[in-house]
Amino acid sequence: MTKGITGAVNSLVANFSRRNALLWLGGSGITTALMVATQKEVNAKDNKELKLVNPPTLYNPTQNGYSHIAVTPSRARTVYISGQFGSDLQGNLVSNEFEKQLIQAFKNLRYAIAAVGAQPQDVAKITVLIVDHNQSKLIPLGREIINLWGNKPPANTLIPVPRLALDGMLFEIDAYAVIPDNRS
Repeated sequence: MTKGITGAVNSLVANFSRRNALLWLGGSGITTALMVATQKEVNAKDNKELKLVNPPTLYNPTQNGYSHIAVTPSRARTVYISGQFGSDLQGNLVSNEFEKQLIQAFKNLRYAIAAVGAQPQDVAKITVLIVDHNQSKLIPLGREIINLWGNKPPANTLIPVPRLALDGMLFEIDAYAVIPDNRS
């Protein structure tokens, strides 16, 4: 069994760049990666743009604002965007309210994406940090995700936290984007 898994992983690594194979395997687990490797959506030879994959063997998460897997192009520039929060140009919080901070953080994320020549569809993965998270906070979060990515949201991890870097800060979002070489 182990030799079979090792062979399959080695085959994936041979077909993708090492970085892309590790990213692909790392976030979703080897089992999911092996199942997805057999599906038509992922074709290493045609890997010229970011592909978001939601295999039929897993539930469809797009209504919850994320995709299960993001496969990066083999020839792309990688961009890491630090956590954006609800700040103005001076770094001050725009409000003490969660929703207003969230909206401003998404605006700031858009500015950061544009500043490097990327587009929202180039974002492969986001991480969202929410202070004192509860279900009601998913409503404005979902709305902003749909506003930015429509029905093709990137992979996403939401982490409830007791506190963020600054007093009063309630929301933060970072992003990982890939810009295909043909657009850089």
